[in-house]
Amino acid sequence: MKKITNEGLDIDQGMVLKMDDTLYYGTDAIHVLAMISSRSNFFNRFNYFIFKSKILSRILYPLLRYCRKLLLRALGVKKINNLRLENNEKF
Repeated sequence: MKKITNEGLDIDQGMVLKMDDTLYYGTDAIHVLAMISSRSNFFNRFNYFIFKSKILSRILYPLLRYCRKLLLRALGVKKINNLRLENNEKF
């Protein structure tokens, strides 16, 4: 978490994937996850099909992030606020 914060990555705005010493953020993270995941079931094959393309990842990731934001707001979950931004507690 310290490395993520030091890199200035806001985990309330995008997912982070760490592989070896490399951090992938947002659309890059979901693309890499699709490329390394198995294709063993329908869900994994679907994710691979959609997110293997960097272009589709860039188009769909913001929509999925928005849906996540709405769900967390409806559930009353507070932001993690790892960058310690002011007035940044609610989704």
